[in-house]
Amino acid sequence: MERAEVAQPVPPAHGASRSCWIAPLFFLFALLLLLYNLGGPALFEPDEGRNAEIAREILLLGDWTTTHYNFTPRLEKPMFFYAVTALSYQLFGVSEWTARLPSALSGFAVVVAIFFFVRSALGFWPALWSGFVLATCIAHYAFSRIVKLDMTLSLFIVLALCAFYRASVEENRRRKRTAYLLMYAAAGVGTLVKGPIGFVLPGMIVFLYIVLRNRWSLLKEMELPWGIPLFVAIVAPWYAWAEMRNPGYLSYFLGQENFTRFLTPHFRRDKGWYFFSAVALVGFLPWSFLLPAMVKGIRRYRLDDLSLYLILWAVVPVIFYSFSSSKLAEYILPVFPALAILAGKTIAELLEDSSKRGLWHLSLPWTAQNLLVVYFAVGAIRPGILPRPMREAVLQSPGTVSALIGVVLVLLLVSAFAVRFVRARQPGKFLAVTALLFFFSFAFINRFIEPLSETRSYRELAEKAAPLIQAGDQLVVYDTFLASLPFYLRARAPIWYVWSGDKSNVMGSVYVAEEQPPPAAGYGKVLFTFDEFFKEWKGSDRRLLVFIKQKNLKQLGPVTVLEQVDEIAVAVNK
Repeated sequence: MERAEVAQPVPPAHGASRSCWIAPLFFLFALLLLLYNLGGPALFEPDEGRNAEIAREILLLGDWTTTHYNFTPRLEKPMFFYAVTALSYQLFGVSEWTARLPSALSGFAVVVAIFFFVRSALGFWPALWSGFVLATCIAHYAFSRIVKLDMTLSLFIVLALCAFYRASVEENRRRKRTAYLLMYAAAGVGTLVKGPIGFVLPGMIVFLYIVLRNRWSLLKEMELPWGIPLFVAIVAPWYAWAEMRNPGYLSYFLGQENFTRFLTPHFRRDKGWYFFSAVALVGFLPWSFLLPAMVKGIRRYRLDDLSLYLILWAVVPVIFYSFSSSKLAEYILPVFPALAILAGKTIAELLEDSSKRGLWHLSLPWTAQNLLVVYFAVGAIRPGILPRPMREAVLQSPGTVSALIGVVLVLLLVSAFAVRFVRARQPGKFLAVTALLFFFSFAFINRFIEPLSETRSYRELAEKAAPLIQAGDQLVVYDTFLASLPFYLRARAPIWYVWSGDKSNVMGSVYVAEEQPPPAAGYGKVLFTFDEFFKEWKGSDRRLLVFIKQKNLKQLGPVTVLEQVDEIAVAVNK
């Protein structure tokens, strides 16, 4: 059978320099963009606070097998991401910055991987633009800066998909084998990050590509006798050890957290069938405005090998997850690298186009980004046009008006240079001013994120409560979930959680509510029903410091309130 035709590299724009300093400068830009003010915002509730605390408790308990939150086992996710975050704590200390660092570095690594993949397939300038589009699209930028597993998972799915395609077109036998083995290794680590989806998602894309291209011969060259044992050797030890330490772990994790989550609304995260299509469009902003040009480019040229592969890469996750009964925006993060490659290829072609068509299409993402900044700029003066949480952020952010004046001046200056460089066919300078635009835009918008985070975090509550805590006090959270509280209080013992005893979720966990596992060895009871707690409240000789919603204070009877932050009061029994 003839080998399928491979996409030919897009010729570089004239005058383009491939000097060795261009790529490193781009990598520096991407790294600075993702790391800028990374630790400034407080941990957003509930996911960031919970995940950051799980990693902190790895160091407290010395347990690198079983994840714990509030010293209680949680079996919803594997250990890998939390272990990497714990290592970040060990190296640089416990903070918001170190909690988010693994996600930021994963997001940066995806950008670098896409650059090298596209450079080998299409050429230098499409590679630069693909990496730039990916680093600056909303979804990739945002999820690179929060404490969640999904950007790390995306990294290994992307590595597996890139490795497969490189292997499928590689002529050198040694390099082909190396690429295939990298594919299996990446799928294995992805499985350690979040379970079977680490190999299921890339596996579906690869299989459909083989079917549609009728390249069944690839199955013979995919190094299955070496690759499958390599995959098993990476995945099996930790899962086996987790099962030994927590009998029933595999049954719960594979059954409840994967099949039940996908097939039933048990976890109450169902949304409309169109949800992920909308997420893809919004998450790819401002580059979504290039989609018409991307589609025209694919239709204008024959659907080559790489274009088909990228389309499958972008579409299959959206379709697959649309059938799921549990829908969260981060599930489709792996589609954005594929869209970025198609966009990068399109931008390189438009910059070669001598007609005004290229300038028109390129102006759309620029205009969208500028309008977003203008929206925030006007909102800084007239907060009423902003969503309610943003209004509070503006009012709490001194100097925003003076900052917006500077940003608007920069936008005007940069935009003028951008138009000039496009018309003069100077893609390097155009990329430079575009990078300047996006960096200043994101830096300006970040001024709103930090005060906004305070309205979605319990950092202030912890800071005000910390001086009230005395030696021997028992901390209690009453009938609510304050995910980041243990993290900010640097708790070294469990906080009691008071609940009804029959809810489907406690401390943000379905597993803990259903199984009520015993706490880590050496630590006392964590979960208390109302009746159990009131016995302690009335009869305990210990001082109980209770975090409770103000509306529930009357349930405690006569009580002393020591502090209140928003709706949460800090009460004491003695």
